[in-house]
This record gives sequence, C-alpha cells and structure tokens, in this order.
Amino acid sequence: MTAPAQAQWVITPQLGLNVAGDVEHGKGGPGGTIAWFGGWLGFELDLQRYQHFFKDSEVVPLDPAAPPNCTGMPGPCKDINTDAMGFMANVVVPIRIPSAPKWRPYGSAGFGLVHAWTNEPSRDQDDLAFDAGGGVMFALSRRVGLRGDLRYFRALADEDEPDGIRSEDYGFWRATLGVSFGFPR
Repeated sequence: MTAPAQAQWVITPQLGLNVAGDVEHGKGGPGGTIAWFGGWLGFELDLQRYQHFFKDSEVVPLDPAAPPNCTGMPGPCKDINTDAMGFMANVVVPIRIPSAPKWRPYGSAGFGLVHAWTNEPSRDQDDLAFDAGGGVMFALSRRVGLRGDLRYFRALADEDEPDGIRSEDYGFWRATLGVSFGFPR
C-alpha cells in the first residue's frame, strides 16, 4: 500500500459474490488472497468459498429417469444445495500510475480447481478452471487498503463423472471486496 514501485506481500480477506453466468447469481461467501506484487509482475493464490453454487435446474438428478430439479415440475421440488471452493493461482500485472500513488489497478489471469459438493452423500466433483479479470487497491495507510476485484471464471466439467453434480462446462463472473494488509520490503 506504499510507494508504487515497491514490491510487497499483500494479504486480503474478502467477500465474494457471483454476479452473472451459469451459477446462482447473488450467492457467494468468504475468501482470501495472498499475493506478491513486484515492480512489473506478481503472483497470487486465491481461495473462495461459494454458497448454493449451482442453479437447481442444472443439477444432474440422482435418478437418471427423474426430470431436472425444479424445472417443469408441479408443486414443490427438492432443493439440492451445492457449495463449492475455488483454488486459483494467478499471475498479476500491477498498473502503476505515478500521479495517483494511492491507487493500484491490476490485471490478473490464472488457473486452478473448483471443488463442488452437495448436501447429498458422496456427490462432489473437481473441475479444472481458469480465470481472468482485474481490480484496484486503494491505500488507506502504508500497510492497510481496500481492494475490489471482478473476474471471469470458466470451469471444465467431466461429462463422464458418475457422481458429478453438473455435467456441462460453466462460466461465471465474481466480484469481491476486501481489506488488504501490505507488508512492504
């Protein structure tokens, strides 16, 4: 959160929210990042918890002969709660603005894994994923700042997974807001 050319470690606890795409909108949860911002390049590990992740109408039912959950069914339907964790490793490109040293915009891209599970026993899946996006950090002091971020995620689902939850690839946009703690060298 200090001078724009100084390398530093940054830890950011954050709240995330899915804002568009193939997953439930308006759902999200807690997460965090550990990042190292260098002069021209950095890296980041991103962890995010998602509550009620998949849309009920797109969850593959346990009974293959059953209609899709909550679609075209009269009356109440069974709610299959899906949660997920995202683990991503990203390259970060800080954008330096000499006339505005308190602002630190950045671009980010990487890959990782989305692990999803349901409230039903033995139903989970691991999907390879990639993400791209960006954000901005604003320095409140030498060591504390605010961070906002918007990223697009694309996950590749295994169509042949018998205990899977969703058999099609999916993409979504996630927005996060957090408080950053910097540790300059």
